[in-house]
Amino acid sequence: MRVGTFQSFQSQISRMGALQSTLAQLEAQIASGKRILDPSDDPLGSSRVADLQRSIDDNQQFIRNMDAITTQLSLADSAVDAMSNQMVRAKELAIQAANATLTDADRQVISTELGQIIDQMLSLSNTRDAAGNYLFSGASVGTAPFVRDAAGAIVWQGSGEPPKVPISADVTVSTGANGLSMLSIDTSGGRQTILAALTEFKALLDDPAVDAATFASGMEKALRDTTAGVDRLADQRATFGSRLAQVETETDRLKALETTMTTAKSNIESLDVAAAIVQLKSAMTLLDASQQSFAQIKKLSLFSYL
Repeated sequence: MRVGTFQSFQSQISRMGALQSTLAQLEAQIASGKRILDPSDDPLGSSRVADLQRSIDDNQQFIRNMDAITTQLSLADSAVDAMSNQMVRAKELAIQAANATLTDADRQVISTELGQIIDQMLSLSNTRDAAGNYLFSGASVGTAPFVRDAAGAIVWQGSGEPPKVPISADVTVSTGANGLSMLSIDTSGGRQTILAALTEFKALLDDPAVDAATFASGMEKALRDTTAGVDRLADQRATFGSRLAQVETETDRLKALETTMTTAKSNIESLDVAAAIVQLKSAMTLLDASQQSFAQIKKLSLFSYL
């Protein structure tokens, strides 16, 4: 079977075009360092790479969430730690004030310091984060959890439970606390907040008409309340510590998982550059040979003799 000049030309042109496409592909792959540049290069591999990238992106978002949670919880824990220190001092004052030998003037000195402690406790209970949200107002992060009413009593005005932030596909962590629950203790007068108990303690010290029996009974309650307050805040710190540990563990796990997925993604899409360079040189040699062959075929064409 004889092959015509036109068919021979077309065959050579097609071959050179294919080699040029191969060269362009190899050059692009070497420049990017990736084997898969388009889904058509490896449909199954491309799909797997896309799945891994989505998982990596999700992981990175969870890690960012945990960084923010760590900041929030550390700030909350610091505030509760400061409250604990204030309560320890309030307990010391209760022990000191219960001394029957103290004069009214002595008790007023204690009352003054106790008032400062109450103010500090109120300020700490209204701690905000960098965005201005209250950490202890439960779900009402834009509302101060505790305020003084017209009568001077400290009242709760938050609500609900604090927001929860996902740290994995199935796990969420609270970023703050419900201040009413956090500061509530059981007392002989019923369930009270620490702030209310301290205010009651101060009022007892400020009452010049109180009789000895009432004062002694009141001081026993103040000592029990301050002790309960110290314990309650210690429990809250333990809760924050547990959450921080959970976040730290999950962060380490997700970072390790991200490394594994990134490696798997790289193994699928990365190019063996050394092998690609060998292929590139081979394709360039073949293209050069094809071009030389095409030039010889042109010389043998009948058109050369017209």
